[in-house]
Amino acid sequence: MNEIGKNLKRIRLLNNLSLKDVGNLLHMSATAIAKYEKGEINPNSQKLIEFANAYNVKVIDFLKSYNPPAMKFTSFRKRKRLTGQNLQLLEEIIQNEVANYLEVIEINNSIKYNNYNIINIYNCNSLQDAETAARKFRNDINISIIQPISDLISTLENLGILIIQIENPNNRFDDFDGLSEFVNNIPVIVLLNGLKDGARQRFTIAHELGHLVLNIKNNNLDEEKLCNRFASSLLMSKESVINEFGISRKNISFYELMAFKKEYKVSFAATLYRLKDLNIISEYTYKNLSIHLNKMFGKKNEPVQIEPENSYQFKKIVHKLETDKIISLNKACEFLGVSVNEYNTENNNCGY
Repeated sequence: MNEIGKNLKRIRLLNNLSLKDVGNLLHMSATAIAKYEKGEINPNSQKLIEFANAYNVKVIDFLKSYNPPAMKFTSFRKRKRLTGQNLQLLEEIIQNEVANYLEVIEINNSIKYNNYNIINIYNCNSLQDAETAARKFRNDINISIIQPISDLISTLENLGILIIQIENPNNRFDDFDGLSEFVNNIPVIVLLNGLKDGARQRFTIAHELGHLVLNIKNNNLDEEKLCNRFASSLLMSKESVINEFGISRKNISFYELMAFKKEYKVSFAATLYRLKDLNIISEYTYKNLSIHLNKMFGKKNEPVQIEPENSYQFKKIVHKLETDKIISLNKACEFLGVSVNEYNTENNNCGY
């Protein structure tokens, strides 16, 4: 299977189309479509235009070539429903996006990633170790123990951690939560783009960071719980929570939760769990408050929506390389998956 064939198949699957569906759209047999995808037939320019129109994509999307890096996919959080072809497709997309980013970094040799992407690793053999690791992480990157992290993505990108947000066409990858891994010794965090719940997005990023920085030696420990504790402590340090709520409480007002959510950009659910973990509220109070809030708003409809964060680092580097004439306009468009007109429009909208 050649690169064009791989791209034809991947884009077809992303559009939830069978070989027969595409055959009907293009007035061809399913067998002929399969031969194009296997590389047994090379499509000419006219045929590529027909495929592009059928899939509502650009011809350039079929011409991209990738050098996918070896990835382990060990810290890959997903629900059990994500299996088979969908899982294989997602892994391929992730590898392609990582390959794109690594290529851009290699071209942009003015950014010395190897000099500043060294993040500290913390031994972790208990929930308390995970708590301590988050505290040490804040200290290592010079963020006050009581300071809210207003933009988590930018904070981590400034450390040399690659944040990759992949698209979710037709909600195909809704069962994917996140992934983190060192690829070519560079720390990478992958999550879905277009998440509406910024609080959940930030907790996911912090959780994936836990997978990168926690060295868990005891195989009997639940790594997911340790990473959850790390994330909780990172976003809501013990000192900041006590400062906001006090040492011990029998009840918490809705207004307090709302104000804390706005300032620290965490969900009500995560805040209540944190209060319970720190023994500020009892298990009984935690359950009662959780039940009350669920009755009021439902589990997934908390009031006070937090805007999701976005990564601009990859796009910023590509624009820099094109502006400095290190890469061509066409190459920049290929990296970003946009047309020349879209690229120029984005530049023009910046007001210069």
